[in-house]
Amino acid sequence: MPHIDPRTKILHTFAQTILLFVVRSNLGIIINLCFMALILSYLKKIYYVKRLLAYGAALFLCMVLLSFLGAAGKFFGLTAYILFKFSPVLGNYYLMTKTVSVSQFISSLERMKLPKSITVTLGVTLRFIPTIAEELRIIKQSMKIRNVSLGIGNILTKPITLLEYMLVPLMMRFVKVSEELAASAIVRGIEKPGLRTSLTELKITWKDFIYVFVIVIFMIFMYFFELYV
Repeated sequence: MPHIDPRTKILHTFAQTILLFVVRSNLGIIINLCFMALILSYLKKIYYVKRLLAYGAALFLCMVLLSFLGAAGKFFGLTAYILFKFSPVLGNYYLMTKTVSVSQFISSLERMKLPKSITVTLGVTLRFIPTIAEELRIIKQSMKIRNVSLGIGNILTKPITLLEYMLVPLMMRFVKVSEELAASAIVRGIEKPGLRTSLTELKITWKDFIYVFVIVIFMIFMYFFELYV
């Protein structure tokens, strides 16, 4: 995988946040989504490129189909549009969780001279989200063993059962995972005052400058694209 400094990826995340407010048109969202797919492709994360594009295509298709259903379709279509508008953020999620380790992320934040409270909070959050996603996968497998699936039929006919089998164990795992992450943070010495040492070498290279240059050019392009589209 090409080496890109985590600080550059954090900058890309802030840029993507700005683009959420700049990009409004469906075509602009598609271009932004494809840009994130190209970035992930460059970083050799082809599996997540396929997932990202499949997610965006499914939401866009839902928007098109719901537009033919009248008033009810407009209500659900708005929900689909909001999810579709935030679909490039899923690409950023893959960028930060699949190409940056927690130790690299925390080291990057410390090099950026951010307060310890922000560093610890963001570091634990980066570790917490993938862990909960894995817990959700395990819960779904357990539900299949009990012959309870997350199909639309069960959602409409057995909502209480789904709450019992999914949300209750998930909330219990929230507490357990939080305790485990807190213990892990203490063991790693995350509360140590001053700059912590790290086995990971962080270094800005010419690839990072090119990466940032591409992001800036893309943001300028999207601004004028939305201005005149």
